[in-house]
Amino acid sequence: MRGVYWVHLKVESGGAKQLRVMIVDDQSAVCEVVADSVRYAGFDVVATARDGAEAVAVAAQARPDAVVMDIAMPKMNGVEAMRAMLAAGTVWRVALMSGEYRSLGLTQEDLVAAGASAFLEKPFSVTDLFSLLERWAAELPRG
Repeated sequence: MRGVYWVHLKVESGGAKQLRVMIVDDQSAVCEVVADSVRYAGFDVVATARDGAEAVAVAAQARPDAVVMDIAMPKMNGVEAMRAMLAAGTVWRVALMSGEYRSLGLTQEDLVAAGASAFLEKPFSVTDLFSLLERWAAELPRG
């Protein structure tokens, strides 16, 4: 799979509250590989979606703690979907991912200013994704 690399790594949660994650990408193969990787690392993938509009609707029902979402998608892009989810309070953290953000006239600083908690540039290593999710799991508000 171009852009995502498999590693044999099992992440132990250390008793921390389970992080509930939603994966959003309009490319089915990317969505499946990222979701499978997140599950393999021991996190709970509560939903997937294939475009921004679907992501907003699914997040309202699934109530994930975190979303890992592509930027360039049909119907509603990842930045618009992220803003809608954060405004509605349906997610706690959002990581945007893209290999095309520069061609869209965006910088990583623009994405953080728009509300992204993190950015993953495609292709990215799953170890980077795992590290991010582990950090978020440790920071997850209790209660």
